[in-house]
Amino acid sequence: MNRREFMVAASGVSGVAAVATATIPVGAQDNDSADDPDNDTAEGNDNGGAENGTAAEGDGEDGNATAADGGGGGGGTETVEVVDNEFQPDSLTIQPGTTVEFAWQSTSADHNVHPTSQPEGANWEGHTDLESGDFSFESTFDTEGDYEYQCDPHVGLGMVGAITVSADTGGGGEADVDIHDIGVPLQKHFLGIATLLAIFVSLVFTFYVLKYGESAHSSSPGRR
Repeated sequence: MNRREFMVAASGVSGVAAVATATIPVGAQDNDSADDPDNDTAEGNDNGGAENGTAAEGDGEDGNATAADGGGGGGGTETVEVVDNEFQPDSLTIQPGTTVEFAWQSTSADHNVHPTSQPEGANWEGHTDLESGDFSFESTFDTEGDYEYQCDPHVGLGMVGAITVSADTGGGGEADVDIHDIGVPLQKHFLGIATLLAIFVSLVFTFYVLKYGESAHSSSPGRR
């Protein structure tokens, strides 16, 4: 094989690798797109179920929050742990209709949840009695706005908390994004294979040229 034939063969191998790399991820992306309508439908059904569940929920057991805006569509339950000298978490963002449980974590000192600020029309009473040990109570927050509260005996130590009720909150952390959902046509493993193949072909070509140099046909055209 002379050098020209080798270069043609090497170019053909590189071209096939490039075509395979470009076409295979696109096919995978099309398959994912075809599944999207079913996924959207399933999500729609789940949301409908969540709204039905919210309608069945009432106020917390202490009747501490009022539905001044006609009731919320959030639902679900969040927990604020009451530990010695601290609320965990000390700030919380929830959707309207969410129930928050305040749970004492075997505290040795006495603590309470005393509201210091809340939206107009809300009637959240918190729990102003001092408790210790493993006490807990629940409140459902329907009125949108900012709620602030404190532990009276330990406010000087920074034992304060805040709750924001907003219908705009997503109600959870950010989900992982599939690479196909953002329209990226390449996949890392296909790109890596194509890159390794291109490097290998280049090395073989370089080795061939350095070892054999010009072929007999190209250096001496008249030689047989």
